[in-house]
Amino acid sequence: MGETVLVTGCAGFIALHTIMQLNKDGFQIIGVDRKQKPANFLGKYYQIDITSPEIVRIFKENSIDYVIHLAALPSVSESIKNPQADCMDNYYATVNICYFSKLYGVKKIIFSSTAAVYAKPRYLPVDEEHPIDFISPYAITKGASENFIKYSGIDYIIFRYSNVYGYGQDSNGEAGVVAKFFDQMSHNKNIKIYGTGEQTRDFISVVDVAAVNVLALKCNVKNEIINVSTNRKTSIKELYWVIKQVLNYNKEPIYTFARPGDIEHSILDNTKLLNLLNYTPFVLLKDGILDMKDKNDILGGLVG
Repeated sequence: MGETVLVTGCAGFIALHTIMQLNKDGFQIIGVDRKQKPANFLGKYYQIDITSPEIVRIFKENSIDYVIHLAALPSVSESIKNPQADCMDNYYATVNICYFSKLYGVKKIIFSSTAAVYAKPRYLPVDEEHPIDFISPYAITKGASENFIKYSGIDYIIFRYSNVYGYGQDSNGEAGVVAKFFDQMSHNKNIKIYGTGEQTRDFISVVDVAAVNVLALKCNVKNEIINVSTNRKTSIKELYWVIKQVLNYNKEPIYTFARPGDIEHSILDNTKLLNLLNYTPFVLLKDGILDMKDKNDILGGLVG
């Protein structure tokens, strides 16, 4: 029997990929989410809101070695509309998970943070020593969660993801631009690009992110904050052309006004990822988009 891992937010996009990797590596999986159990879930499942004291039942009924804490309310716009809900789902949920993890002897917690804590970058590429700043309640709750994890006394690795994409990402609401473009082009809809399209992002495949999440359990690294990124910049215009080529899409994009508050350029330095975890992200953007197409053709449309 392998060691036991609790995955929070286990019905989500990144979690489902991480769980597949955990299963391959022989870990025993326990999942918790407020949503119903996904089809073909690999492991023991609890449908519980992790802001509830009821989560103590998970720790009482299982001997949990590690926690991968992926549950979050990921929408910046929703965090602005409803900061109370954002605080509960992101910060208080983290406090709850840390409290019971400490009480029941969890060895290490892996936390999914975000590049949003860097706000508008002062220099590029952004390393982990870049000053922290906040331009949304979402970023505030992620930053506060990082601090509570450090305070908790549990060994941890905090990962600050760049722009994650891949099969299974929800294309609705405030989804990543990859999921939106892919879904719209798949249905032959018009593509809208805000501003010039020269804005740049650091896109990383969920395949790499899942591999890193699991590697963090198997290594001796602890109490570190690490960027998970490719350290490569891609413009929105370039992204459009890559997806257009893969899907044989034949429409031209519609350019419109830039959105106020959008960050112009974002790229994360991944030197610590390479040096501490000895991991180099291997999925190139075009290959990642091709993988999305292949899975979409075989398994059906993108799911949330």
